[in-house]
This record gives sequence, structure tokens and C-alpha cells, in this order.
Amino acid sequence: MNKCCLWIIFASLLMSSSHLRAQGYYLPSDAYFSDQWQLHNEGPFRNRDGKGAVKGSDHAHIAEAWQELMNLSGKRDLSEVGKSIRLAIIDDGFDLEHEDLKGKYIATKNFGSPVIPGNLFSQQPRNVHGTLVTGLAAAIGDNGVGIVGACPGCRIIAARMSEKAPPGMTQEDYLGQVFDWVISQKPDIINCSWGADGQSPRFWAQLMEKLSAGRDGKGIILVAAAGNDGRSLESNGMASHPYAITVGASSSLAKRYSYSRYGAGIDVLAPSSKGSGGPSNYVDRIYTTDNYLEPDCLIPGRKANVSCSDRAGLTPHSPVAGGDGWEGRYSYRFSHTSAAAPLVSGVAGLILTANPELEADEVQQIIQSSADKIEPEVAKYDRDGWSVTHGYGRLNGVNAVRSAW
Repeated sequence: MNKCCLWIIFASLLMSSSHLRAQGYYLPSDAYFSDQWQLHNEGPFRNRDGKGAVKGSDHAHIAEAWQELMNLSGKRDLSEVGKSIRLAIIDDGFDLEHEDLKGKYIATKNFGSPVIPGNLFSQQPRNVHGTLVTGLAAAIGDNGVGIVGACPGCRIIAARMSEKAPPGMTQEDYLGQVFDWVISQKPDIINCSWGADGQSPRFWAQLMEKLSAGRDGKGIILVAAAGNDGRSLESNGMASHPYAITVGASSSLAKRYSYSRYGAGIDVLAPSSKGSGGPSNYVDRIYTTDNYLEPDCLIPGRKANVSCSDRAGLTPHSPVAGGDGWEGRYSYRFSHTSAAAPLVSGVAGLILTANPELEADEVQQIIQSSADKIEPEVAKYDRDGWSVTHGYGRLNGVNAVRSAW
């Protein structure tokens, strides 16, 4: 065989590899990565199922950040990126057995209502929010199925809580109990994709003091969703606190969503979807993991029909979960600042992977200073590069990682 033929075979093998690098970013083998525009986007484009569209080309440059980390660390396995990082997620329910999350959980605790046997979510009411958030932050990378999280190797501490405190307990005592357990698990980062209106400033000041003492005095990073009613952050004691990294939402057109809360606490925007129902669910769709229990009516190798629901009670065409034959394992209907925050938590994990000695305020400063100034005429950034509506701009993962070395 001549050298020309050998080169053709070699090139073919390279192109077929699941570890293909292209144009300075890492291209994983995860089935729906090409639809995850928030990680890398060469849009506008139509989604693979032909039913949705990404309108613009903006993104958070996270696939570039993976490549940067792998180049500098010598790692070849994307699922190892961030593996030293302990990411805590406080939310409403988690599918511990999901194919894209299984094995990621290093500590779990249920502070809410009863859950199904052997897992950490309930069927009634169906609580899927924590699973959706977890996938965006840390779904396994390069495993040939589903999606990939912003920090593919990050390990998860899952605290399941209810929206309201149990009878006989104040909301502050309840939140304090949850956070105390999470802090005891020694997380590097805590993600809170939920609002916190009504607690006293003293409660949040005391909690932030506890967080600042974590990580051997370097401080636990706290990431909070800004909220979705378009009002000021002032009433949200967690998101408005200077210690928290507070996240609003932006589109693939590099525009802030008007539903994002604004004010003195806003740090950064991150890609998300409008997702208010109807046709908007098919624009800039956010793909993530979803609760799944295999239904008895599912026949291996056959597409599920519309009457076949999984044991979490969701059909392939449910408005929140599943959709279009995916049998409930994944959703493309997650949205708002709840979906934006875990991207920032994931990037915080990449920053600490690059430099684990950084203090919490230094991570916050890196995320702020490395962000891209989108919509400058609308945002009206001040001399310090900050805007009351846009914070310091849209998250830029690769710039953040480069700034951390």
C-alpha cells in the first residue's frame, strides 16, 4: 500500500473519531451537542428535528474553554475536565439514575416530600427542575448519548428541597438547614436556580459569612438565578447580595431577555431561551436532561407512540419533558434564568479546574471581567464596564479560563 493510501486511511480515522477538534473548540460525541447552541454556535441554524431554530450566532464559548483546558493540562478525556470540582445543586428533584448523570452524584439528601423508591424526585407533583439544571451544569461529556454539561467532569452534591418550609418551621430555618448540610459536604460551588424573596438581610449576611469560610477559607462560590418577572432584584436577598454571582438570560442574538430581573446585584448574562409557551418554545431551544423511568409500554428499538408515558408520568410529547420520540430522557423546553445560572456554575468549575487556589471573589471578578459587552447601546455600561440590566455582559467561558491561569 502506498503512502497516499495510508494517509487517506489515517485522515479518515481522525475524522471519524469522537474526539474531533475543530476550529479551536472541542467537538464531543454527545448526540445532541450540535443543538446546544449555548456551548458553541455557528448559527443561525435549524434544529436537527426540523421543528426549532436558533436565530443567531451568539454563545458562551464553552466548547472553546474545554479545548483550552485540555490543551494546557494534557487531558484527552472530556469527561475528566472538572472532575476535581464538587458542585452542589439545591433544587426540587433529581434523577439519580439518568443515563447522562448516573455516577455523578457524590452526596444526596432529601429535605422535601417523599420520593419514588431509589431515586430523588417525586411523581406527584412531578418535579423535574433539578434534573434539568444538573444536566446543563454537568452532564457527562463525550459518551455518545444526550447532551454535555458546561463542566462535564464536575461531581454533584444534590439537595432536594420543597418550595415551602415543612409545618412548624420558618422558611429561614428551613433554608438554613438545607445550606448547612450542603456546606458540610465541602462544595466548591453552589447553584441556586430559584428565587429567595422574603428572607431578612441578616439571614443572608450570616449565610454568606458561612460560605466565605468554606474551601479552607477561599470561599464557596454561590451562583444564583436573577429571576424572571422583569422586576428589580432588590427583594431577592440571595441574588441581590454582592457575594452571589447573579445571572440573567440572553438570546442567540446577543440580546438580554426583558424577563430577567435587574439591579445592583446582577453580575452577568448567560444564554437561555424565552420559553414562555407556544412557538417561542421552538426558538433558541435549550436541551437538557430530564427525569426518566422506563415505561412498560416502551418496546426496545421502536419509537414510542403518543399514548406511551414513562413511569414519571410523562409522554414523548409532554410540554415539559421528553418530546418527539425521545421517551422522556431529555427536554428541549427548559428556559429563563434557571437555565442560564448552571452555565455560569459550570464555567466556575472550569475556572477552578484551571486554578483551584482562586478565592471566591477572584472567580467572581474573572467571570465579570471576561464577559462580552453585548448590546452596548441598550446596556449603557458605566466606566467600570457594568450595566444595571446586563451586569458585565454575556458569559465567555474561554476568556474566563484563560484569565484563571
